[in-house]
This record gives sequence, structure tokens and C-alpha cells, in this order.
Amino acid sequence: MRVLLDTNILIRLVNGEEDPLFRPAQNALKLLRRENHLLTLVPQVLYEFWVVATRPLANNGLGMTTQEAA
Repeated sequence: MRVLLDTNILIRLVNGEEDPLFRPAQNALKLLRRENHLLTLVPQVLYEFWVVATRPLANNGLGMTTQEAA
């Protein structure tokens, strides 16, 4: 089955261990891969990730530079 990955999954993974939802997101991806699901990204998700990643921390973003987000 094809499974669409949401922006929140990408954000949790990029945040790493500091994010309380990192492990659940990582475990969900491992399970989906183990069950041979096709993990899918669409341009909208990548765009949303870019917006959140490059938004300042003070505005609920990740505060990354454009190079880091890429």
C-alpha cells in the first residue's frame, strides 16, 4: 500500500531526540517499511516542510537556514 508521509513526520525526524514525538514517528516509519508499504512524498508536503523549517523559532518554526532546510 502507498502511504503519504505528512509534514509532521518530517519535522519530528529533523528535530531528532529532543522532540517527544521523534521515537513514535521513527517507529511508525520502521513498521511501515517492515510491512513493505511504499512511503510517498508529494510536493505540497515538501513545500510545507520548507515553510516550517525556515520559519524563525519565535514564530513556531525550526529556525533553519535555507541551506539547512535543503
